[in-house]
Parts: sequence; structure tokens; C-alpha cells
Amino acid sequence: MNLKKRNLFIDYIPMLLTAILIIVFSIIRKQSFLKTLPTLVTLIVQLLLARANRFAFLLGGTNALIYGISYFDEGLYFSVISAILISAPIQIYSFFNWSKKQTSANHTELKTLSTKMRIAVLIATVAAWLTILFGFSGLFKNAQLPAFDSFGFVAGTVVSILAAFRFVESQYISAFSCCLHIIMWIIICTSNPSNINYLIISVYNLFMVVKAAINWTKLYIQDKKEKVTT
Repeated sequence: MNLKKRNLFIDYIPMLLTAILIIVFSIIRKQSFLKTLPTLVTLIVQLLLARANRFAFLLGGTNALIYGISYFDEGLYFSVISAILISAPIQIYSFFNWSKKQTSANHTELKTLSTKMRIAVLIATVAAWLTILFGFSGLFKNAQLPAFDSFGFVAGTVVSILAAFRFVESQYISAFSCCLHIIMWIIICTSNPSNINYLIISVYNLFMVVKAAINWTKLYIQDKKEKVTT
């Protein structure tokens, strides 16, 4: 299978099918345009991100603001803070940071964490999640599923920071976070089916983030080999 056919089946057909599902269910469930728009934009963001394209952050940062507004209506207050105050500004910064680190192969140079740093990130993520869940969740008494919501807040912050500095591990953490998001939206949709678009995009996100993790790893190994041979 040549590259064009591969891109058609692996990238564009899943994106098209997901877009159709989102639009169809938004009509059936009479979902507001504000909830539908960011999920459709996410399709493009994830495609760019899987290809390690820096413009994913520019578009993603803008889209995060829209997500933040829509999350507020769902009572996902940690997600609101994460989207508007953390994800949006970090992604805009990421775009400019990635633009400075272009390789001769016309993509951004990627990095990996050391073993010690991986352990430190894992411990810090769990510690931050438990601190927020048990120390600050009282501030958001009406929040839905605070355990999932607060972990998404912490994981999203960690992923955004690691991605901003071009670490491959950001996508592996993001994949785990996507799995939890799928569970969260399944639970939410059982009582409010109008949110099914968020579930659909969460499944698509997992598919694309796994692709991104694989592609980023390949690019990192490729650049490492080129440095050895030069």
C-alpha cells in the first residue's frame, strides 16, 4: 500500500466517519453549536498532532477556550480551569517553542525523559491528583465525577507541559488519560445522552494519540540515528 492510500485509510477515513457521527448525533440530540464546534475542530488538531506538526498547538490553543466554555455547562469545573487557564496558553507557547526547533528534515526535534524523570513525573502526577481531589474538590461541590475530572485536569497539565518541551512521553500519558475520559463520558452519557459527541471524540482522540505516540517515537529514533551518522 503506497503512502497516499495509507494516509487515506489511516487518517482521513476515520476522521470523516467521526465527523459524520458527531454531526448526526448533534442533530438527533439537538446539541448546541458550542458543543459541536470544538469536537469537529479537534479532528484537525489530532491529525496535525499525530504528524508532530506545530500548527496543532496554535489551533488547539484556540479550541481549548471553546472547550472550556462548553465544559462549564456540564459542571466539569476542573476541566474548565485546565482548558482555559492551562491548556490554551501552554499550547500557544508550544507553537512558538516548536517553531524554533525545526530539524533539517522539516519537523520539530523531539526528546525523551530519563528514567529518573519518568518516575518523578509519575509520582508528581499522582500526588497532584490526590491533593486536588481531597484538598480542593470541596470548592466544587456541584462538580460531576470529581475523581475523573480532577485527574483529567492534572494529566492535561502534565501532557501540555511535556508536549510544549517536545517530550515523546507526553503522548503516552495522553493515551492513558484518553482511556479515563472515555470511561467518564460513558458514565455521563448514561444520564445525559446529549453529551454523546464528547464520547465519540474521546474514542477518536485515543486512536489518534496512540498514532501520535508511535509516530513521535519513530521521529525521535530517526533523528537520533541521523545524529550518530553525522
